[in-house]
Amino acid sequence: MASSKPSSYVMLLLSITLLLQVLAPATANPPEKRPSCEKSDREMRFMFSQWMSKYAKSYSCPEEKEKRYQVWRTNTDFIGGFRSQTDLSSGVGAFAPQTFTDSFVGMNRFGDLNIDEFVQQFTGFNATAAFQAHPPPITPLSPHSWRPCCVDWRSSGAVTGIKNQGACASCWAFAAAAAIEGLHKIKTGELVSVSEQVMVDCDTGSFGCAGGHSDTALSLVASRGGVASEEKYPYTGAKGACDVGKLLFDHSASVSGFAAVPPNDEGQLALAVARQPVTVYIDVSAQEFQFYKGGIYRGPCSSSRVNHAVTIVGYCENFGGEKYWIAKNSWSNDWGDQGYIYLPKDVWWPQGACGLATSPFYPTV
Repeated sequence: MASSKPSSYVMLLLSITLLLQVLAPATANPPEKRPSCEKSDREMRFMFSQWMSKYAKSYSCPEEKEKRYQVWRTNTDFIGGFRSQTDLSSGVGAFAPQTFTDSFVGMNRFGDLNIDEFVQQFTGFNATAAFQAHPPPITPLSPHSWRPCCVDWRSSGAVTGIKNQGACASCWAFAAAAAIEGLHKIKTGELVSVSEQVMVDCDTGSFGCAGGHSDTALSLVASRGGVASEEKYPYTGAKGACDVGKLLFDHSASVSGFAAVPPNDEGQLALAVARQPVTVYIDVSAQEFQFYKGGIYRGPCSSSRVNHAVTIVGYCENFGGEKYWIAKNSWSNDWGDQGYIYLPKDVWWPQGACGLATSPFYPTV
């Protein structure tokens, strides 16, 4: 009986030793914790549902919703990575558009689209559409013409609010409309929102919601002497039958012709913009452009392959040493800097940033 106590004591020690050996690896190598900044799938799905509610998104079936969630999550990761790089490289933070540093990005209504889908649905310059048989004359302006260091037609009340072309590839019509609106305000003192729909429906040189050209839209309006207002010929986001009566007679803004800025010449483009808003074509085939939120957009983009039309409504050459163009877009004020984008001015290649100097046009009266 006396020998059983030491034996029990030894067995207890052995049991404790074995238990410690089993627990030791777990203690020495605890499982890695998920970084606090990385959200779980559950959290991400909740954020996605909030994003869907904000933009009134719905999908035809669970499979499509899952597909769009995965695209949205990839885009969210891209935006987060871009912001991290911007914070580290610039030192000024990614949330300071007033500094006019390099551009930064943020989530918007295009979050469930990959870049190819985005370009296909929301651009609209169609290089295959028929060009004008009689293109407008290239009209150089005198280098001695009035050209201030900064112009912003918004401050002169010559720019209507940001519009939304929707999933109709009609940017070409919106760019032309903005240029006509600006000229009409400058000449008459009256700001009128003109109809993009009449151009979508009636411009036979373009393909409606399949894309087109701002110059054919300007040619159509000039040939009829003017254009109806948005109120009288509202936008539907789909190509319809041309209302010939409104095309021919119901005009709220007059246009007698249009002209082309000498291509690949930012100096000439500035002279034209000093007089009025001007349509241009640019390349927007990058995620950085899809989710642009502010600052000066320096790319990536191509200067030789353009796919989207915007309207240059100003420029500046002395703001903190930066030179930039102010471009009005047609993707609602949720995109970009309240619907606008700032592009570098006077770059070293002749086509301009993202190709903006390749084919500028403006209406005349």
